[in-house]
Amino acid sequence: MDIRFLIVGTPFVIAFFYTLFWLRKWGAFNLSNDNLSKKMSQKNESINQNYILENIFLTKN
Repeated sequence: MDIRFLIVGTPFVIAFFYTLFWLRKWGAFNLSNDNLSKKMSQKNESINQNYILENIFLTKN
């Protein structure tokens, strides 16, 4: 293996593991499905409310 590959590739490998470190620290890899499903349902409910409001305004005009 040529030393040039090591010199060029090392910063990318360090950046990759540094990114994984911060993502793990921020909780990106937490596998709590209950919390995720609650967030998704709240978002879907707000989207449905927006559609209802749009339908009201469209039918009145």
